[in-house]
Amino acid sequence: MTIPRLQQVATLAVVLLLIVVLFVPLPSCSNEALVEKPAVVEREQEARAEEQSSDQTLIRKKIMVDIKGAVKRPGPYSFRLGDRVQDAIKRAEVTAEADIKQLNLAARLIDGQEVIVPTRKKTKSSKKAVPERSEQAKVPKGLVDLNAATEEQLLEVPGIGPAKAGAILQYREEKGGFATYENLGDVKGFGPKTLENLKAYLIVY
Repeated sequence: MTIPRLQQVATLAVVLLLIVVLFVPLPSCSNEALVEKPAVVEREQEARAEEQSSDQTLIRKKIMVDIKGAVKRPGPYSFRLGDRVQDAIKRAEVTAEADIKQLNLAARLIDGQEVIVPTRKKTKSSKKAVPERSEQAKVPKGLVDLNAATEEQLLEVPGIGPAKAGAILQYREEKGGFATYENLGDVKGFGPKTLENLKAYLIVY
């Protein structure tokens, strides 16, 4: 084969190689990712939809709360799950004598709860105000509801100090309330002996 012939063959080979490189598509390793991406997006959308549906269910759930005390319109009211004591007293409209400082306005409302708005204590100039604070005043009249009692009411129960009253309120806030009186044993500081002693003063309605 002559040299010009060899040059022609070499030129033709180079041209064919360029055609292959430029025009023949190479296999892509991203096909799998392109196929799976819509599926991942769809699963994420479904998860978000389920979360929104769950949130809407909680928002729609209603609870009943009885509001009494220093309010203009006492009585049972319907609230949404997650509403606070502040929402309750707004609905019932407190009177001029109401002392809302004694209430925990940020506490969550519980179904069946009784919210009692206290009145301001009248100060007496007479020295007889001191003897009136007898030992009998420390014993609450009737049983105190663990799910509705204020901190002040809990402190009136013999054997419950500020630490234990705070622990009860914290448990109620975190768990949503006490299902039974025995649940009080789950609160720090309340052992079997303490539960037995407090049975005469506390109850769960």
